[in-house]
Amino acid sequence: MSDHTSARTVPTRRECVKYAGAAVGGALLAGCTGVRDPSDDGNGSGGEGSYSVTMEPVGTVSFETAPASWVGGFGFTADVLTALGRADGVAGMAGPSFWFQGFYDALGVETPDPSEIPKISSEDWTIDLETLYETDPDVFTVDPNVLLSYGVSETELDRLIDGVAPFLGNASRRKRAEGWPNWPDGEPYGYYDIPTMVRLYGKAFDASDRATALVEIYERALTGITDRVPTGTDRPTVGVLNGRYTPENRSGFVVYNPASEIEKTYGKKQYRDLDVRDAFAGIYDGRSSVTVDYETLLEYDPDVIIFHLGVVHRDLGGANLVRPTIDLLADHPVARKVTAVEDDALYVGGTPYQGPISNLFQSEMTAKQLYPDIFGEWPGFTDGEPYPEIPEDERLFDRQRLVDIVEGGV
Repeated sequence: MSDHTSARTVPTRRECVKYAGAAVGGALLAGCTGVRDPSDDGNGSGGEGSYSVTMEPVGTVSFETAPASWVGGFGFTADVLTALGRADGVAGMAGPSFWFQGFYDALGVETPDPSEIPKISSEDWTIDLETLYETDPDVFTVDPNVLLSYGVSETELDRLIDGVAPFLGNASRRKRAEGWPNWPDGEPYGYYDIPTMVRLYGKAFDASDRATALVEIYERALTGITDRVPTGTDRPTVGVLNGRYTPENRSGFVVYNPASEIEKTYGKKQYRDLDVRDAFAGIYDGRSSVTVDYETLLEYDPDVIIFHLGVVHRDLGGANLVRPTIDLLADHPVARKVTAVEDDALYVGGTPYQGPISNLFQSEMTAKQLYPDIFGEWPGFTDGEPYPEIPEDERLFDRQRLVDIVEGGV
């Protein structure tokens, strides 16, 4: 385990916002209060004027005041913090272009322009340390193991923690790969679902009232959707494909397993919640995705194809990267025989970097795409439209209540 103990004895505010418990020594926290046992639920507070939050794998982080600025990853914590009214604090992200904002546009909620957010990763997906230091945030809302997996050394991680800001993040998008760094002690650690992450970040950013209200509307809306999902074999079979990759530009179509091996992960949550009937069931052999050719796509013959990450790919780098794939399927002599292609049941799917706002919209979107007789027809995206207009009586969650929470009217 890395030793983050510092000999400084007069801590600044930033020095107080550091790790407590097993991850740090006592000298760093001299003069700081709010240290808690990392085995508790993450929602306690310390002495007057200070509080702390516990999150695996980082342990307990003590705050004197709420962080004003933060660095995020590819959109998950950005979505959580937007929901908590803290979007303007973004100082940098690993992949700002993957932060889909069409859902906020549909709500009328203003957020920073991703093209203007400093990108802390380089083109080869390593961490740009110079930019990372320049962001100078109050907190890194990413799992430190993500940085380690991108090639940052533990020594450099120590420097960031001691000299810049603490980390408060947990990689729960999908099952962590074999060889995951598992900092700080090499031991595997738990996953968090969306409501838990909302509550923890609500505590960290002094927005617990909003977090409570947000979790309430989120869970109520999802229950209202999942309780109506049909069962049985009369449901359509679904192929979840990457909209960018085809046999023409890669080794084949990338097909994702819509099931999640870890229940709390959020990357494919809408497919799990909506009990998607997977057209490719049995093909994965323990993997989360497989690559197939035209003939295999026709062999498994999905009734519906959803392009996972499609909301991002239709606007990525100023180009619609889904449209060429749809055109290819329609024009190819084998692919056009697939039921989903024949029936024009080809849909833009959601981003896996989804927090509570994105997941609500994406659950609504997928429910309408798969079960229109129950949830109403999906009108589809059009060019330049952030999210299609849904008739008020066919919306699956309360837009205005969500806006009120984001804007602080809890």
